Amino acid sequence: MEEQAYTDLLRLERGHWWYRGTRFIYRSLLQCYVLSACGMVLDLGCGTGGNLRLLSAWGTVVGVEPWRPALAFCPSGMAVLVQGTAEVLPFCDKTFGLVAALGVIEHVADDVKVLREMRRILRSDGTVLLLTSAFQFLWGRHDEANRHLRRYTARELREKAERAGLHVRFISYLNFFLFPVATLVRLFQRLLPRRGKAHLDMFPVPEPFNSVLAGLLALEGWLMRWVKLPWGVSLVAVLER
Repeated sequence: MEEQAYTDLLRLERGHWWYRGTRFIYRSLLQCYVLSACGMVLDLGCGTGGNLRLLSAWGTVVGVEPWRPALAFCPSGMAVLVQGTAEVLPFCDKTFGLVAALGVIEHVADDVKVLREMRRILRSDGTVLLLTSAFQFLWGRHDEANRHLRRYTARELREKAERAGLHVRFISYLNFFLFPVATLVRLFQRLLPRRGKAHLDMFPVPEPFNSVLAGLLALEGWLMRWVKLPWGVSLVAVLER
């Protein structure tokens, strides 16, 4: 990615409805399933650092990111920053009480290997908070632009987590309310002729629509305290060692 792309991503992370809503969901799930401080917290694939502040409430955060330019945009003093890859993490066994892998495993060739790496560095009482993309039939130009390799069903994600030796404590789809709209958009995009490179579906949304969409995701986070949503554009899971 070019420097301007990271600048644009940083601007989106600060206020875009998707990031606002998912941060509410992350916080809600962590409050439900991680009841005390974790000591060391890993933000795997931290990007430009949009979730570092949230995760710091659960311990001392280490951010790992393969692309050095992204690390340069992370807020200073918020975390220890390390350039590295998810496949071979530069940490000792059982170092972290919490690992956040938010939009990571869909990017790697061997996702089970990465899940095993998470298990290796996780303490015996540790937790993984994971977000990934759902349903292969939703594959589109957004995935290509993001360099995704696959999308998952809940069953596929559960099976791969268990193969890696992780116990699935909670799993649910998210972006449930907008799922029909997203499906129609992705199907419509396939009918359009390709023009230029694939591009992300993320763009600024004017108020009050931006806040309404963020509120819908926040509502889903509240619902997840009692139910698992049956479909959605993404998947979120809480895993244990």
